[in-house]
Amino acid sequence: MKWIGQHTFDKSAADGMLGGISMTAMRGVPVRDLLLRLGADEEEISSATPYRDFHPTRDAPCMYDTSGEWAYVLEDRGSCTWCEWFFEDEDKTTPAAGEELICLNANAAVNPSYLVYAPGDGNVYLNNFGDDLTDRPHAVEGSKLRGLKAAGATCPEGYAVPQWHDLLDAQEGGLRGVVWQAVGDILGIRIPRADVEQGRLPAARLTGPYT
Repeated sequence: MKWIGQHTFDKSAADGMLGGISMTAMRGVPVRDLLLRLGADEEEISSATPYRDFHPTRDAPCMYDTSGEWAYVLEDRGSCTWCEWFFEDEDKTTPAAGEELICLNANAAVNPSYLVYAPGDGNVYLNNFGDDLTDRPHAVEGSKLRGLKAAGATCPEGYAVPQWHDLLDAQEGGLRGVVWQAVGDILGIRIPRADVEQGRLPAARLTGPYT
């Protein structure tokens, strides 16, 4: 998923998505249930209209699909509906036991980009991209996110953060690409780039809390 992070500040593709993509994904729920939690219309979900053929009258549409045990939703407006819902009504997206949630929010207009992780144990962790989680043991104990450090997605010892960011820009295509790739590898989420850029995945409108 590295390509998604690398294009955070780019324009979107003509028929699909490229720049400003955010992802909300849940493990342990059907993609239909995730969409309903995010305010999508049941009939619209059933139609499964490809994104490239979707012409919304209001609200930005999302793309959605599954990857293994994960259901995911992609939005390219620089932020994501899930975070808006979370602050309005946590129950809509808080994972139950046996469920797991990850959100990578581009936060392109404000910055920094951040991730939200809820392992289904009642805890929700919000961290800026690149945060070193090892200084908060309660947030990583038993959490898959502890793998971010090993994947090179947090600042290594001996580097100042600006120096590390410069190194990533020069060698890895930037922090956002590294974080997206690490999360995809750790959680086993794969997103087909060609289908996303060409708008072949199904689309639906997400009704946010401020509409």
